Amino acid sequence: MRTIILKGVEITIGSKVKFIDDFDLYEDIENVNKPELGKVYTVSGYSKKGFYLKEIKNEIIEWNDTNGQNYLYEPGFGSWRFEPYQQLQKKVEINCSFEKIVEEKIDVVIHNPSKNKQTK
Repeated sequence: MRTIILKGVEITIGSKVKFIDDFDLYEDIENVNKPELGKVYTVSGYSKKGFYLKEIKNEIIEWNDTNGQNYLYEPGFGSWRFEPYQQLQKKVEINCSFEKIVEEKIDVVIHNPSKNKQTK
């Protein structure tokens, strides 16, 4: 499985990353959906220089490299434009004490001598 180490953190498919750099991002290409600064995204795959994002979908585009070759692929986003996102976890400590209450059912028979007397 391919991974990228980003600021010392291993980024795999499904990892969360925060978008931090939009400088000059696809300014020369129309109709490219781009991430928003400060938002958190889920890595869905690896592009040529970084990531594809689950929340951002783009059409396949024809690219021309400096050698004159053409390539078809979806625009991805360079890994340097992100930082690992680690959700803050809050530790909550709860202290409780319990008092044990025992209820016991006792059958009590009361002898009533007046009921046993015969009337004359």
